[in-house]
Amino acid sequence: RLEAVGLKLPKDDDGKAYATEEMIQQLDDLDQHLKNGGSLKHYTPVTSVTTHLESSDNNNILDKTTQTTQLTTQQTTQMSREELLEIIEVLGTAIACRLQPIDPIAYNHSLEQAQEKNWILSTFEVKQLIGIKPSCPKGENVFTRGCWAFTKAGKIGNQTGWRVKKIVED
Repeated sequence: RLEAVGLKLPKDDDGKAYATEEMIQQLDDLDQHLKNGGSLKHYTPVTSVTTHLESSDNNNILDKTTQTTQLTTQQTTQMSREELLEIIEVLGTAIACRLQPIDPIAYNHSLEQAQEKNWILSTFEVKQLIGIKPSCPKGENVFTRGCWAFTKAGKIGNQTGWRVKKIVED
């Protein structure tokens, strides 16, 4: 199994072999691969690449983030320097977009527009806007969040469709 993972155990001062936490994780991954019906011959070791991001913007919700991307050894050895730089550039752009300040009430404008245009939003779209997945109490077809009512309106693919209505109190 060590050979399949591409590991050689280091030895301590007494000449005894030991495994690091990362090595044990790789062996656990191999074990899971075998339990799922895989074979040693078809196992590709996984390498974790961890990126630490820090934002100097005090207003930003995201101060520190650690992102781990798993790449197989086969993938990393077949990539050229230019391909890796291209991937890093794409990731950097995606991360920079997420570091932009967030308008905490922007979702209200989107919900007002959905109401005006009589749009039906999918469960995923509603969750993206309000931050939680809508679900109705048992026996009802309306979910309420703040001043918004979401009424079930059929299906959109495999998701529930929701019609949006602002609740106005007199």
